[in-house]
Amino acid sequence: MGIGVSETIHVRHCSICHKDIPADLRSPFCSDRCRQIDLSRWLSEEYRIRRGEGEGEGSLMYSQEAGDDGKDEHGEEE
Repeated sequence: MGIGVSETIHVRHCSICHKDIPADLRSPFCSDRCRQIDLSRWLSEEYRIRRGEGEGEGSLMYSQEAGDDGKDEHGEEE
């Protein structure tokens, strides 16, 4: 018996290593290691919330995207 339209399987991926996450696991991470990496990034302020107007406002960004100092290409802090 095949999978019908109403039985579509949604595959989730770990937000750290991008491995597939089993359907029975409720965590956004595939392992305790990935969970600890994410926590470490929050505690060391590597994640930043974008502010300002326009597209991407209020979205989460990894500070590596804006450089180590968290400033955009115009020298303004994100």
